[in-house]
Amino acid sequence: MKDSRSDSQSVDSALHGWLSRLRQARFTQLLIGLVLLLFVSPFIGTFSSELGKTFATLMVVFLLATVLIAAALAVSDDQKHTRITLALAGTCLILTMLAQLTGSPSLRIAQELLTIGFLIHVIRLIVRTLFRQQHVDNDTIAASLCGYILIGVTFAVVFSLVMDIDSSALSFAKSEPSSELAIHFGDQHTATAIYFSFVTLTTLGYGDITPISMPARMLTTAEALIGQLYLVILVARLVGLHIATEMKTRQSQSNLKPDQRRHEDSVNQ
Repeated sequence: MKDSRSDSQSVDSALHGWLSRLRQARFTQLLIGLVLLLFVSPFIGTFSSELGKTFATLMVVFLLATVLIAAALAVSDDQKHTRITLALAGTCLILTMLAQLTGSPSLRIAQELLTIGFLIHVIRLIVRTLFRQQHVDNDTIAASLCGYILIGVTFAVVFSLVMDIDSSALSFAKSEPSSELAIHFGDQHTATAIYFSFVTLTTLGYGDITPISMPARMLTTAEALIGQLYLVILVARLVGLHIATEMKTRQSQSNLKPDQRRHEDSVNQ
């Protein structure tokens, strides 16, 4: 009886430790999901004819599910917020599936609007977390990268919504293959939407996809401006945190008595 109870306690403690470590690397996990979305979706779009439209769409939805669930878990501080955020992420995924399977324009627009709202909510919570941090660690750096990448993903959905409302909002270069002449987030054309968004966010501007309508032009300008401001403000914040942490560490070491300092040096060695 005692052995079974001790085994149960050891399993619980091991599970608690694993969850604690998982929680500490929450933004690292989200970053991994985002990197997979960025670098796997182009291959899905390239081989969509061999894979089949339905299977290619399912693969993109799976990648999107990884990102949305990881985002929901990363920004939630308690069980209540976790349930709410996971419910929103699940609703986004269900609408994405229904929109792709039925081909309904209204469902697609509803899915894009909800996804945009969810991603903006996640970005807001990430930025809030970054400004509440008192020291810089690996997960803090991962959080700052996640925020920047999520801005690009959010605008990819925004441009997809713009194209669903006005198909002439963006112009494609004539040299583009006909199979790639679409910006739809959530299907085999997801990579094209992400590509145009990040070309705009990083102010590369290759010119192969050009905004034509005034709303599209204003959105591209807004994305480029937001991307630059994010980098400037967040880099300044992280550098300031690092300098403050170093100053506190040096000040605490200078306040130590010589005996304590020698003891700490011997421990560190």
